[in-house]
Amino acid sequence: MNGRQWQWTRWSPFAAVALAVVILAATGVIPTWPGLVHLVALPPVDQFADLRILLLHTDSWLQFIVLTAIVSVVRIVVLACLMGGLDRHRLRFAALFYATTLGPVFIATFLDATAFAMLYSRVFWPAVALIGVLVLTLGAVPWQGSTRLRIAIAAAWRRGLRVEVIVPYCLALLMLGALADTAPSLTLPLVPVSAAATGFAIWGMSRAPLTRPVAALAVTVAVLVAGSVVFVQTRTYGEPNPSPHQQGSLFLVAGIDSESGTSGVHRTDVHLLGYDCNQVYYFSYAGSGDGQPQRDATCPLRTGAPYGPADTQRPVEEQVALFAEQTQALPRPLVVIAHSQAAWIAWEAVATGRARVDVLVLAGAFPDALIGYLAKGEGGQGVVFSDLLYAAVPVANLVSFEFDPDAPVSRQLLGTVGIVRAILDRPLPPQVRVLDVSSTADLPLMPNGERLPGAECPVRAPHSQLPRSPGFYDAVIRFLNHRDPPPCPPWREMGAVLTRAFGVPTR
Repeated sequence: MNGRQWQWTRWSPFAAVALAVVILAATGVIPTWPGLVHLVALPPVDQFADLRILLLHTDSWLQFIVLTAIVSVVRIVVLACLMGGLDRHRLRFAALFYATTLGPVFIATFLDATAFAMLYSRVFWPAVALIGVLVLTLGAVPWQGSTRLRIAIAAAWRRGLRVEVIVPYCLALLMLGALADTAPSLTLPLVPVSAAATGFAIWGMSRAPLTRPVAALAVTVAVLVAGSVVFVQTRTYGEPNPSPHQQGSLFLVAGIDSESGTSGVHRTDVHLLGYDCNQVYYFSYAGSGDGQPQRDATCPLRTGAPYGPADTQRPVEEQVALFAEQTQALPRPLVVIAHSQAAWIAWEAVATGRARVDVLVLAGAFPDALIGYLAKGEGGQGVVFSDLLYAAVPVANLVSFEFDPDAPVSRQLLGTVGIVRAILDRPLPPQVRVLDVSSTADLPLMPNGERLPGAECPVRAPHSQLPRSPGFYDAVIRFLNHRDPPPCPPWREMGAVLTRAFGVPTR
């Protein structure tokens, strides 16, 4: 076989996959989302893209298993061709490689889908990190010139995991995903560009490695660790100046799975916002009462009945009615701070006229829930993910994360696509002032970067700690006192733009 024929045999199957991805996406057979560029990426990113589609867009376990098997065979054949040609040694290597990565990639895929279904960014970032580790440690393995997996892995480590190729390639893949996210019309044309980047990476790994590859790997790891430390350490804000005394009352509403006196919103420093404790009221998911345990709350919980996590799972209509009842007689002007899922409840109550408020502050609110999940035993698209989600509940409970997919509020707001959008599409009364403060960690779960009315610069604070973070205080103090919002650095949302392609395709 001459060189030209060998090159054609090597690259034509991969080119056919790239063309097939474009055609299938253009005809609607597979979804178009920024992660589409990953379908022609280096393994195991390609496998991660396959599973993200199949997990959410197949109608039965049989369909999921059959299509996963078919796609895996295609991937194995293409990888064997890219390694040099179809023979039993390369096919065996490719099959073993994808079998090795299947477990961790499937875990990352499930965590990814769970993050979008539950709107819980704490499982999204580990999924992205896991894929990043897999690419760094295994991305160079198939291109070491060996058809024995163990030998190829050892060679890749001796050659510093080819970081001089893998790191620039990963940066290019991040840029392509970011471009597809910011300019969705370019997503399909970017697929062949992504394929070309993959081809260049494979070609680059056929070249001689660096003179001191292990040192290059050590430097790369040191830079990544140092960058992570710097990122975490710079996630601090100076304490804002306290607000002048505010008139009226402040009503604080904790999110789902909270309990009396223990949530982030209970720890909000109301004095910094300009209120004293006799002006502060806390919502109770258990209804009216003579008070609740204070626990970690800033002020005594003088009203409402004690409640636990199970009370936060009540149906939406009941929660809206409780919100309206508990705000009815509060002194005005009334400022409401609603955290997480409570933002949807407060919006529904105010937009439908059942509650009258003057200022609505949304802390960590999401503009929509776009994944959904099926009820237990129900069939249809997404049944595989739904079944796995129910199966994972006992495991989540072991790590003190309580989530009941069958709870009424979960089924209504998270399980049913379109309910949240219907709530937020209702306009608020024109006299109601709205402030929306998001966590930067949550932004990847907001497709297309969509934000709510009144959105301001996102705050670098975890979702659960957002209502007691200095950045949140600063935004609220400025808003209550009719001052300009804090300056927003242009890079504040960059993390979301770069990683949104690692999300799942929404419906």
